[in-house]
Amino acid sequence: MKTLLLFVVFLGIRAVRRKDEEQFQANQEIMHNDPSFDDLEEISENPLGAKVLQTVALQIKSGEGIDSIVSLLTNLKGDLEGKQIQQDGSNAAIQSQCKSDMDSYSQRVQLAVNEINDVEFKVGRLESDIEDYTSELDLKQSQIDTFQSSENSLRDLRLKQSANYNKRLGQLKEMINAFQVMLPKMHELYDQVSQRDAESFVQEEAFATSFVQLANSGPSNPILALVQVTSMMDSRSIQTIIEKMEVVRDSLITSVDEETALEEQAIRDNDVTLNEIFNAMQALTREKAADDESLQDTIRTRDQQQKRGSDAQAEFVASKTGMKQRRGQCQELLVQYQQNTIQRSREIEIIKKVQIIIQTKLNVVKSFIQEQQIS
Repeated sequence: MKTLLLFVVFLGIRAVRRKDEEQFQANQEIMHNDPSFDDLEEISENPLGAKVLQTVALQIKSGEGIDSIVSLLTNLKGDLEGKQIQQDGSNAAIQSQCKSDMDSYSQRVQLAVNEINDVEFKVGRLESDIEDYTSELDLKQSQIDTFQSSENSLRDLRLKQSANYNKRLGQLKEMINAFQVMLPKMHELYDQVSQRDAESFVQEEAFATSFVQLANSGPSNPILALVQVTSMMDSRSIQTIIEKMEVVRDSLITSVDEETALEEQAIRDNDVTLNEIFNAMQALTREKAADDESLQDTIRTRDQQQKRGSDAQAEFVASKTGMKQRRGQCQELLVQYQQNTIQRSREIEIIKKVQIIIQTKLNVVKSFIQEQQIS
């Protein structure tokens, strides 16, 4: 009897347990079909979501009520929102600084470009000036060389003219001296012939013959030859010869004076020309020295401008490089901020979704925690 009673009780317990299991299975199926269950599965796949569910599980196991759990999640959500606000402010400051830095780099780049363009313009103009000064110096040097050559030629010519003058003057003086020697002899001969043969008459043919004899014997001793020839003439013929010789002598003396005057004038003209050449060369030399000084000043100025251009080019490269690096840094910071913002927004949405599910579907939460064995 007792055994039967125990068997009946066992069957009753078993039936109740089966019913409870069937009810549990039915409830589980209901829970699984609830959309919130799927949401919880998705939340558990997120690292923060998994931690939130672990926190909720601990709160439920410790007997905390819904309000306490919701309050905890609200604080957690507020902490994330506070961090987001803080990061928003930090990002705004960073982006403002980035904009300021980029504006500064852009200004540096533009200033460098302006400097480079200005240098190119000025260097081009200076190079043109250098070319002009160089051409002018070459021209003046060529003119100086031409004047120097002319001066040398004039001096050489003057030396030759002077030598020719001295030669001609010597010849003229020799001829004058010869006449000065012969004329006294002729006068003496004239006096002797006049006394010897005052009334004699010498034919024209004899006079011509006498000059031929004088010409033939003259080169060896002209004075002796003249005396020998004229001694055969009458006084009238000798007088004629004396007169002609005096005319020739006077003509030679006049020629000496004329030659001397011409030589002196040639010396004066040559000195005037040489002085003009000297003055022209001096003026050109001064102008050339001034042009050369201007050329050197221009070259120094060009070199300074080229150094300025090199510095500007270096500044341009440094500014462009710095701008590129800073842009990359700012872009990385912005991307990191955007990624963090997206991640934090997802985490805040997860907490909001968990709050809603807890407030509306606590049984689903408990069932999920129990099934997933979250602790």
